[in-house]
Amino acid sequence: MRRLQIVATLFLAAIISGTSLNAQEISYPEKDVSEFRLYIEGINELKGEIRIAMFDSKEKYTKDPIHAIVLPVDSTTIIWTQEMLPFGEYAIAVYHDKNENGKIDTNLLGIPKEDYGFSNNARGRFGPASWQDSKFIVEDNFYSTSIKIK
Repeated sequence: MRRLQIVATLFLAAIISGTSLNAQEISYPEKDVSEFRLYIEGINELKGEIRIAMFDSKEKYTKDPIHAIVLPVDSTTIIWTQEMLPFGEYAIAVYHDKNENGKIDTNLLGIPKEDYGFSNNARGRFGPASWQDSKFIVEDNFYSTSIKIK
């Protein structure tokens, strides 16, 4: 009992006297998440916005993105980073909204007048690229990909 009192007294004395008893901080890498980086290339006019939509399932593809990002166009290559993206399957759709009206402009036939692209640089025939062609798998702690818009 006497020993416990001595230890407690020394501990309190150390705190009161300002002596630091800091524990060493140890950080562990996050499991099952990735630092994700997307490079958007092929920008030919430095105006407007780049709109990015990221999807995590075939059922939600082109309808319900898990991330919807708008970035200003200030370079011919735009980089978007998502620091803690969970491992999984994803697909991305991107377009260059040059007039910043929030939609992809089309001609009378419904063909886009603004540059766009999909992950894996997939292209659709009469509409968006398919989930199957666009999807990619993130399963590393760092993952980067690029999309060239046309």
